[in-house]
Amino acid sequence: MKRYTFRLEPVLKVRKLKEENCRMELGQLISELRKIDDQLVHDRKEIDNYFTIQEGALKTGVRGDQIQAFPMLVSAKEKNIQLLMRDKKIQEDQIEAKKQELASLRGELKVIENLKEKDYNEYRKATNKEIDQKVEEQTQNWLQHKERKV
Repeated sequence: MKRYTFRLEPVLKVRKLKEENCRMELGQLISELRKIDDQLVHDRKEIDNYFTIQEGALKTGVRGDQIQAFPMLVSAKEKNIQLLMRDKKIQEDQIEAKKQELASLRGELKVIENLKEKDYNEYRKATNKEIDQKVEEQTQNWLQHKERKV
């Protein structure tokens, strides 16, 4: 009896590999988005920290050139936040595109898996039919042999 082989097994393996790669890329994109979010939170806290430091410095007394540094620091952080927001939007768009690609790859993989399952069921039915025929044949031979003895 021949062993089961699926003729599209190489295609199935390639599709599974593509899906896994897409999942890994999606995970990396999500990880980068989290880094951007963390940096946004950090920069916003830094702006609050700059204002706290400025208030403390004004209470204790500072030179004018030192006071000028605080608006520049806040301005730089705000500019950085704007750039991070732009990067976040780009990252979210890439994630959405990757999700669409993953959905497409999953669909293609599911089609091949369904074909494999259908093919395997047909193989199993044919194998069972063959086994049943052999059993029936052997049973008939045994009955005929038994009748000859009697």
